Amino acid sequence: MVEHSFYLEVNREAILHNINVLRKWKRKDIIPVIKANAYGHGMLEMAKTCVQAGVTQVAVARYQEAKKILEDSYFQSLSKECSFQILIFESIGDFSLLDDFPRMDISINSLEELEKALEYHISPKKMQVKIDFSFGRNGIQEKDLPFFIKKVKEENLTFKGIFSHLFSCSYEDGLLCIKKFSSLVQEMGKERFDRIHLQNSAASYNYDCDIVTDIRVGMLTYGLQEPGYFHEELQRAFCLKGKIDSIRCVENMKYLAYEGKEDVGMKSAKWAAKIKIGYADGFGKENENGSCIIQRKEYRIAEVTMDNTFLEVDERVKVGDEVLLFYNPTKTKQETGKEIHEHLTGLTNRLPRKWIGEIK
Repeated sequence: MVEHSFYLEVNREAILHNINVLRKWKRKDIIPVIKANAYGHGMLEMAKTCVQAGVTQVAVARYQEAKKILEDSYFQSLSKECSFQILIFESIGDFSLLDDFPRMDISINSLEELEKALEYHISPKKMQVKIDFSFGRNGIQEKDLPFFIKKVKEENLTFKGIFSHLFSCSYEDGLLCIKKFSSLVQEMGKERFDRIHLQNSAASYNYDCDIVTDIRVGMLTYGLQEPGYFHEELQRAFCLKGKIDSIRCVENMKYLAYEGKEDVGMKSAKWAAKIKIGYADGFGKENENGSCIIQRKEYRIAEVTMDNTFLEVDERVKVGDEVLLFYNPTKTKQETGKEIHEHLTGLTNRLPRKWIGEIK
């Protein structure tokens, strides 16, 4: 790796540990959500880790994400006996895109989409039906459910799955969503669906749902705690780190990088350190006046440029010292106004991901 570069280190063992914790906690199987480059952690390695953990279903947002995974040599070489599948949340429109990828499952987000998929001879065992209980997202709307139920019963359709979206809404609204979803599945017959899932990470804290077979978790899989909640057994899998690239005495300088010293709060500062990460890597200017850790001590982030970031430091800091960013997700939210998953999903591909731990 280039000297003093920054990278996102990901602990594979922490991911495997979290998957086991979630299974035991909810007494359900899990569907890890690995969209948005696995919440910034690295989608391909995350998908491989899920296979290692015995996960049989993961979920992504878009067709291109699933395609990128399945075109990788690791997945090309999986035996047919391996039942690993990828659910795509967003409608793909062109069903011919599925012809070369038998490991893709699609979401059915409307009655029209169901009709078109059946006309294209997509097996219902490749479909997971999404229901929208007034959250304004994807899915068959409540007003269309009588027509959906009638069609399913008349044609005796059985599907790969059925799901809805239950997140951190009000507790009462969540209970109502569970009641509606459970009633729908019971009316149609639970045996029509191989997989039934409702809760995301936030809802997993608030609710249990007897009728589901799986929980669909994104943040918790990576050990990212939901705001206002905490599971003591989950392990954070990422660490964003690098090293001090250079240090300058700025005591007699008027400017630092592209700004006046006074404008970046460095008017009386003596030392500035440069690190090789900037907003082109997804480390945005909202991090200015935030903090980092060097030698177990907090230092202020003074200025973020396209390629570099400048820190206000003291005489103890040396070139080559390790720097930790986003070391405390709660503090990161307080300093930047953004949740940690918003930061991580914004990290660009220019920033390397380094997974620790081999695929077994």
